Amino acid sequence: MHETSHQRWKINELFVPLFVFVILALYTYGILLGVPYPGFAYDNNGRVIEIYSQQTPALQIDDILVQVGPISWESYIKDFWLVLFEGVQDGETVEITVKRDGAEVVVPWKFAGFDLDVFETRFINIWGLAFIFWLAGAAAQVLIRPKDGRRSLFIAANYLTALWLIFGSLSSRHLWGSSILLHAVTWLLLPVYLHFHWVFPRPLKELPKAVWILIYLIGFSIAAAEFTQSIPKSLYAFAFLATLLGSIILEFVHYIRQADQRRDVMRLVIAIIVAFVPSIVLGVFVIASSVPNIAPIALLALPIMPLAYFYVIFRRQLGGLEVSFNRFISLYAFLIFFGTALFFLVIPLTNLEIDQQTTIIIGMLVLLVVTYLAITIFPVFQAFVDQRVLGIKLPYQNLQETYSSRITTSTSLDSLLKLLDEEVFPSLLIRQFALLQVSNENLKLLRAKNVSADALPIENGISDLVARSGKYISSFSSADEWIRLILPLKVGEAFIGFWLLGRRDPDNLYPQAEILILQSLANQTAIALSNIRQTEQIRAMYQSDIERYEKERMRLALELHDSILNELAVLRTNLDEANLSSKFQTSYEELTRRLREIVSDLRPPMLMYGLKPAIEELADNLMERNGDKIKIYVDIQASEERVPENIEQHLYRIVQEGCENSLRHAHAQRIGIFGTFTPQKIDLIIEDDGKGFETQLEMNNLIANNHFGLAGMVERAHLIDAKISFQSVSNAGLKIYITWVGNIEKN
Repeated sequence: MHETSHQRWKINELFVPLFVFVILALYTYGILLGVPYPGFAYDNNGRVIEIYSQQTPALQIDDILVQVGPISWESYIKDFWLVLFEGVQDGETVEITVKRDGAEVVVPWKFAGFDLDVFETRFINIWGLAFIFWLAGAAAQVLIRPKDGRRSLFIAANYLTALWLIFGSLSSRHLWGSSILLHAVTWLLLPVYLHFHWVFPRPLKELPKAVWILIYLIGFSIAAAEFTQSIPKSLYAFAFLATLLGSIILEFVHYIRQADQRRDVMRLVIAIIVAFVPSIVLGVFVIASSVPNIAPIALLALPIMPLAYFYVIFRRQLGGLEVSFNRFISLYAFLIFFGTALFFLVIPLTNLEIDQQTTIIIGMLVLLVVTYLAITIFPVFQAFVDQRVLGIKLPYQNLQETYSSRITTSTSLDSLLKLLDEEVFPSLLIRQFALLQVSNENLKLLRAKNVSADALPIENGISDLVARSGKYISSFSSADEWIRLILPLKVGEAFIGFWLLGRRDPDNLYPQAEILILQSLANQTAIALSNIRQTEQIRAMYQSDIERYEKERMRLALELHDSILNELAVLRTNLDEANLSSKFQTSYEELTRRLREIVSDLRPPMLMYGLKPAIEELADNLMERNGDKIKIYVDIQASEERVPENIEQHLYRIVQEGCENSLRHAHAQRIGIFGTFTPQKIDLIIEDDGKGFETQLEMNNLIANNHFGLAGMVERAHLIDAKISFQSVSNAGLKIYITWVGNIEKN
């Protein structure tokens, strides 16, 4: 019973693609052999544009058809069931009435029959595009899962577009009802395209089924009315425009309402525009009755639409849809854009009345210019598509060298993981990965993409990953279905982590030659990860030392204030005022003043009330200490809410060290401290009019040139994730910029 059901499913799945294919094949035969070979060609307005058969009396170029045998041109353009030369045999004479120079002329025309040159012209034409859309529909049936409504709509859209193209190729000759079928299919495309773009990439809103049923009934009803020719002939053009514009509008709605889908939505909108705009331009030429011979090339842009949809489905696995797609989209898009531009360049040249020799010379020059432009522009275009469309941030050809230079700027674990996630793996077309770190013989997840936590082999242990590393893992031999390649991150003989790589464009394969490149990148990552871990350990130790240092300063400040100063005060009260000399009095006051300065330096009391009053008190104390020989200006705008205590403490020390440096080393006379303080962000500027310096302001240069105070400011800034920069020129003062961003803005 199960086998019978499975066979029935196979038959049902095969029926639709086979049925559509038979129609395409039948009408392809109609294009190549079914359409009569009368010996001349005419356009949609009945104007004779080319003559293949030389006869006397003969037709002439620009003759306007009035009547062909029993069928008048007027009735022919009104009744789409009529076919010119229908049933006429080779060599049979047909009376053709034409309008020539304002007068009607009857030409007894001998039906020419099959012509090889005309056949070649018909064969090399755009009807083949229909089979591309048929192939897209068939591929969707085979590759896309799950079998939900979006899949069905995508398949229907491709099959209907294939029929629309094949009927359109025959519609001007009315063969086998092709013109009526073209109009009917256009009305069927309208609800299918709108419904598909309503639910793709993700449904905008669940509409009642009755709404869609009504929309489909309207589309099917108008399509049926086309067979009776009871509606205006040109009305189907509005259906085509509504299909195009409606699809674009719906995708823009997706863009506005679904922020997480915006990148994919923009790809789809661009694909729709690129696919159909050349066709619209072709339609304008058709309406203007001035269609160039190369104009149908515009239809070559149409396949870019299903290609883009396949790419979006693959890239994000939206809703579980899965398929693989090749990256040749950039080359195809370039050919479309460049071909369209070339099309508009060639049209004026075809209208020039020049001799054959000049035509050859101009053609060769145009060919050279076009070749040069193609070679020059394509790399730029491909880079744009790689970055904006495919998400490839780094050049694949020089990825190892580029990664080596970029990885040196990744001084933290977050920046390294971001580089891998947003640039390296997308540039390798890897869409699924996990990065595990080895910590105390255990595996810890650092970053994963498109992988659930329960799909990670953390419990299997390091030995299992080592045993399976370095070689491609097929889906049949992998205990973890998504993993295709495991690469160890080693420093020396120690394992510090693993790359687990999964789905990849275009075919999920990792060739052996590329595994070597990937392992090289993994080795670089291991070194960077090891350096970052050591740096973080040193930074944690330094942070601990700073904290102990600050605690010790606080303890000393309390000891001096609560013990020494208090003891001095008690001692002073126990002395006889009458026996105290003025010298003792002066020395006592100087001693207590200096002790209070030391206490203030160790732990400024005003810091208990906020960073702004502490800096203002620091400025007052420095000016008082220097006998008002210097001027320190403070202009700080601060909110009532404060930042964490340790942030205020480090920023205060940075300002304190900056001012001390200006006074002791730069011999500044004026110092300015400006800033704005909020819980989300602190901006500080310290500037002086001192002698400045020309030393390069990197950490190594600061230490090498004994600028230990500035180096300490940099270290403190790094401890609280603040940014600090120096701007100085010899004899032109120094500016120090400090910016700290709170957690709210960082996230």
